[in-house]
Amino acid sequence: MADQNVMAGVAVGASDGFRQAMLKTALETIPQLTEENYSIWRDKITALLKLRGVLRALDNISVPLGETIDAELVMLLLSKMDSVTHNNVVTAENRDSAQKLWISIKERFASSQSSNRARIFNEFLYVKFQEDAVETFVTDIKVAIKKLVDVGIDLPQDILAYLVLFKFPNSLQTLKHQIMHSDKELDVQFVCNHLIQFSNEAKVESTKSNSTTTDAALFSTKGKGNKSQGNDRGNNSSSGSKRCKSGYHNPRQDANHSSENCWHLHPDKAPEWWRESQAQWKASKDKENYFMSLLTLWVESGDPRSRIILDSGASAHIFNDSRFFDHLEIGSFNTIKTGKKDATLPIRGRGNVKLTWGGRTIQLENCLFVPDIVINLISAGELNLKGCELQAKNSTFRVTKTVQLVLKGRINNGLFTVDNPDYIGGKNQLLVNVTTQKESLRETHEKFGHASIQRIEQFLDDSISRSEKASFECKSCVLAKITKQPFKERSSTVSKPFERLHLDLIGPINPESSLKHR
Repeated sequence: MADQNVMAGVAVGASDGFRQAMLKTALETIPQLTEENYSIWRDKITALLKLRGVLRALDNISVPLGETIDAELVMLLLSKMDSVTHNNVVTAENRDSAQKLWISIKERFASSQSSNRARIFNEFLYVKFQEDAVETFVTDIKVAIKKLVDVGIDLPQDILAYLVLFKFPNSLQTLKHQIMHSDKELDVQFVCNHLIQFSNEAKVESTKSNSTTTDAALFSTKGKGNKSQGNDRGNNSSSGSKRCKSGYHNPRQDANHSSENCWHLHPDKAPEWWRESQAQWKASKDKENYFMSLLTLWVESGDPRSRIILDSGASAHIFNDSRFFDHLEIGSFNTIKTGKKDATLPIRGRGNVKLTWGGRTIQLENCLFVPDIVINLISAGELNLKGCELQAKNSTFRVTKTVQLVLKGRINNGLFTVDNPDYIGGKNQLLVNVTTQKESLRETHEKFGHASIQRIEQFLDDSISRSEKASFECKSCVLAKITKQPFKERSSTVSKPFERLHLDLIGPINPESSLKHR
């Protein structure tokens, strides 16, 4: 009998020891509660509370906790949240009650209120697909869906799968069609499995293609780097990207990644090929910004051909309209080269250009007359040879000679746009885009896609009479509504970019709109 009591005591002691070991391990693995890791934190803290046998009592505020247990749980919850979460959750009313703290945490991170549900759903919608980090994308999707369930948004699996497929880039359209046309039931797990398989196959192909070379890691304690990540594309990535950026080090990139070996923070430590690839990428980015600035100028109001740009790459002043010239000698003067390969524009004349802003007039000598160029260029190099100085500040620039102002303008994405002169040429002609020409009824009708007069009434000029509106008739609209008789219509290609296009119209449409239009 005594032996049995001894054996029972040994068993109880072993059980308590195992339980204590499990509690210690669980406490060590529970992370600090932050704004990002609530889902993981909740799973681990819930398992610990179940093991301790207090989860039900903690969820039911009507069941009082013992003073000792309440104090232990308060200490546990407070010790497992960071300072930001502590400031947002802990108040004077709940800091002494484990049950109130637990409720406040759930209301903060898993509230079923519409604002919080909308926030969680938006997080799921804005998860971006990254072709170079498929596993990360799959993990982010699963975490986002788990958060949806936590706040009571339980969407059907096929709807979630369609939302995930919608995030696929154009390069994965084939994989998308294969998944959607599969005979198996469509759910998120099915989509994620295909993505993981696609990622593994891509890694195998990459390994085979690079079998003769040794890939170097971008961040390592030996100072070696990965050339495939040489371009600093992190600047255009989403805020959730784990890549380092120019001048910024992300400590979460890799366990072996330290700020001392980060090439984005210390480019002097990077090899020559990496610095060259960085310079090439930044140069291509500047070209894109320069093109977008030109495009913005093109679509702005007024005549784009009368815009003037101060260009450091132009070897001479170039203008596309003879009215800019005070003196012009017409003839054949060879060609000029453009930025496009093997592309040239013929020079039709040479002379002097006169520009006037108020009481200030300048004359540019040896200017080229190139009618086919889409925008006018003033050569910064030619101005420099004449003793002019360029000063740029706060997105504006000024060109001066000694103390006199020559010209000025604004800077947008590296594009130096000269202010429009009041007068041009020797006869003091008004610049084309200074005066605003009134838009006719037909032009407004076509600009809004052949909309009805009633719909564009508020956009019409006041000078258009009521009788003109009543008698207005558009031939294209009339022909487009002929559905039973064929008709011939001539068409021609556009002569320049952004020229107004006439789109085919359809009708009548059933049911009619609320304004009785068909």
